[in-house]
Amino acid sequence: MGFFRPRPKEKGIKGAQGAETEAIIEAELIRAGYTVLRPNGYMHRYDLVIEDADGNFWKLQCKTAWLIEDGACIEFATASLQQAGQRGRKMSVRKTYTNDVHYFAVYSPHTGKVYLVPVEETAKTFCRLRLTPATKNGQQKRIKYAADYEL
Repeated sequence: MGFFRPRPKEKGIKGAQGAETEAIIEAELIRAGYTVLRPNGYMHRYDLVIEDADGNFWKLQCKTAWLIEDGACIEFATASLQQAGQRGRKMSVRKTYTNDVHYFAVYSPHTGKVYLVPVEETAKTFCRLRLTPATKNGQQKRIKYAADYEL
């Protein structure tokens, strides 16, 4: 590759996976025809803003999904861990994105796809999207199929 080569990918580099996920999501949104805006600074609970064809703006929180249930589902976090302290004690508290974002923009390295999931359709800590029909128990109600949210 040319005159220089990139640093080798290392596991555990803080923010590396998130930065890669954001870049992939941003590229896919642009490819789909959205205008994509990035906020300045670090004091925002959203990662990107998109403008739709009607001129509406939507705040997105980017997330990386991981494979679960032997590849039947992908899952992503719908809350962040924040440090809170009281009377000299530090503790982690989960904070949801309700009222802070409109959609989760989710990238799955396993499927190679991006999904847009409305925040009001997710649970408070994690959300699962099914890749295959439920076969063990045959459940049909309240299943979120990944294909329904695909960008």
